[in-house]
Amino acid sequence: MRRNRIIWLVFFIMSVVAISFYGGSVSYGIFFVLTAIPVVSLLYILLVIVWFKIYQKLEGRNVVANHRTDFYFTLQNESLLAFAGIRVLFYSDYSTIDGLDDRIEYELASHSGIRKQTGLICRYRGEYEVGIRTIIVTDLFRLFSISYKNKEPLRVTVRPDIVKLSALNDRADIITSARDIGTDMTEPDALVREYAPGDDRRMIHWKASAASGKLMVRNRIAQQRSGVAIIMDPRRIREDPAWYIPIENRMLEEAIALTLYYCSKNVRVGFMSRNITSDVDSMDGFESFYESMCLFDFDEDPDIVSFYNDALFCGSVMDKTGVYYLTHTWDEGSREFTKQLSYRGQTVTVILTGIKGQTGDLSSDDIIVIGTDDDLKEVLE
Repeated sequence: MRRNRIIWLVFFIMSVVAISFYGGSVSYGIFFVLTAIPVVSLLYILLVIVWFKIYQKLEGRNVVANHRTDFYFTLQNESLLAFAGIRVLFYSDYSTIDGLDDRIEYELASHSGIRKQTGLICRYRGEYEVGIRTIIVTDLFRLFSISYKNKEPLRVTVRPDIVKLSALNDRADIITSARDIGTDMTEPDALVREYAPGDDRRMIHWKASAASGKLMVRNRIAQQRSGVAIIMDPRRIREDPAWYIPIENRMLEEAIALTLYYCSKNVRVGFMSRNITSDVDSMDGFESFYESMCLFDFDEDPDIVSFYNDALFCGSVMDKTGVYYLTHTWDEGSREFTKQLSYRGQTVTVILTGIKGQTGDLSSDDIIVIGTDDDLKEVLE
């Protein structure tokens, strides 16, 4: 296109010089033709924009992340003129189109159309626009190119993917048996014993210590616990969709995958997050849980301290053998929260979700770092 503009400009300057020094009908004719070319080009582009139509649709009512959905679109010329030099660009931030190159230029005869059938894959859960985003029209002389946004974009609501885990690796698996996992020594008894290094100082029995002259601590009695708990951080701490859509999608996938895995093993799962507290103990219960995850909204302005306090006294959490804490932020508040869970006798595994390069080297025995583009099975299995 730049080359064509240079060629046009050179000929235009030459026609002006010819008129200035030689005159004549030929020189003026060439000058007027060269002057008319940009006008005709722009008029052509305007007509294309007015008469060119786009129709697009998705097959099926439910769109699931990372699953192919049939996608159809039609480019229609409703004018008496033939159109050429038309390109369509697709939304690519959150979705991909199978087998179509947006560098292709389409040509349409008068009152004709081109229909394409392909597949669309939405990468993340959420509500956003997919399909054709922008139309680029180039004139016949390839001097100008004008792009404009599709006036009728295709907006979809995408449900989170269900990742089926066949097993969990040693770092990811909180419990090893299928159902009840023995006992945890968690409840203080009235019986006391002498303090030993490493004992929790909060368990010191001060009256008994004063009477004996030694530090005495309460014994613990066994409490039956079974199942696992999942606590999901409800915060949306950034307003940029490019940041929060991948993060939230991955956290929901983690919660769904872990719940499905333990339900398939007949292990009871307690889940807690914003406005949701549930116990899932069967595949029928999982279906209801999945529907609630499809509708889950993260909170832009949460009271995270109150959330932590509610979790520490939630029966669906505290009567379980261990806890998964799913979060995207590892700060002082998160650390203190997991410490409090540990003090209450919980085995805690933190799953930290982040965009690659922004989580740092935080992976440890108790913290599993999962990037938004990581394969969930590769990390957890």
